[in-house]
Amino acid sequence: MKPFKVLGAVLAGALLATNVASAAPSEPATVKPLPISAPVPQDSYGDLKFVLVIDGKGFSPEENPIYVGAKNQMMVPIRAVAEALGYKLTWKQDTQSLELVQGNQWLTLQIGQDKYGFAKMLVPLEVAPELTNEKTYVPLSYFEKVMKLQVKVDATGTINIHSKKQESGEQAASTTKQGTVTSMTYRDKGGEIGLNGYGHGVRLNISDETEIVSDTNQKLTLADLQLGMSVEAEHGLAMAMSMPPMTHAKKIIVKQSPAAQPTLGTAGEIGEITSSAEGTMRLTIKGNKLSDGSHDTVVLNVAGDTPVIGTKDNQPIAADQLKKGDKVYAFYGPGLTKSLPPIGQAVKIVVEN
Repeated sequence: MKPFKVLGAVLAGALLATNVASAAPSEPATVKPLPISAPVPQDSYGDLKFVLVIDGKGFSPEENPIYVGAKNQMMVPIRAVAEALGYKLTWKQDTQSLELVQGNQWLTLQIGQDKYGFAKMLVPLEVAPELTNEKTYVPLSYFEKVMKLQVKVDATGTINIHSKKQESGEQAASTTKQGTVTSMTYRDKGGEIGLNGYGHGVRLNISDETEIVSDTNQKLTLADLQLGMSVEAEHGLAMAMSMPPMTHAKKIIVKQSPAAQPTLGTAGEIGEITSSAEGTMRLTIKGNKLSDGSHDTVVLNVAGDTPVIGTKDNQPIAADQLKKGDKVYAFYGPGLTKSLPPIGQAVKIVVEN
């Protein structure tokens, strides 16, 4: 893929020829700095060509072109910046991946994968690395959010990256995720919830620092969370390289009132689909119980208004699209028959789609 054509004329040739700190133009006091990680409006830069300045040293835009990618993010050649900052880079052709090492710091990235490795954690940036004209490009936000460097884009189009690390007290970037609580674990101090299952989910550590509130901003606790609940979670971008990835929850917003009785759950496969005497769909779920009082095998009636949700995008799925062998998280109340397997009413079905 060829770089997107960036707008406008080249900055003064003195900056490119001298490669000295004094050549970097200063930001006009009356002009607001340009965005680093936000999508770039197509007319933001006027008649400018982006120029890299690393610790005061300028780099030719012809040799290291910067372009606006498909998601309107500034894409920067990683090798030019990293080597200027003293990193040793190793390209692995078989996996299309790059390793960056400096002292005890080890970073990784892979072309096409929005999972940037940092200290055995994964940081998503909503933009994957790209291979363009035999150069590996990353979004500009990589240097700020992963490398933790000081980054500023001034009104001339000059991208200043400084090797001085960000202040340690600076808040780490975060993101939000909506979904269904599919697992719960309690510990002496805090606990952990799983959100949206396995393949598309996340594990969230809950501590005393985690704020838990209702959608009306009423303060709640970990004990108020239940299996099958719909929540919105704010969590850090840095994640442990596990499956599902794990990170710390900063805030949990509960989107529904807690049930009067505890919600039970079973994670497993649909073993059989039949119709009940009343004509409703009936699912036999075989797998593993998610809590005390739950069952490894359970038969659940699915009514027309029973929520059926996909883990990939948290969107509804038509109940008649369910099929034998689907992996699901089935939630139900304690009102079950004493038969084997017990029979009850489904409260919610979450499908690993």
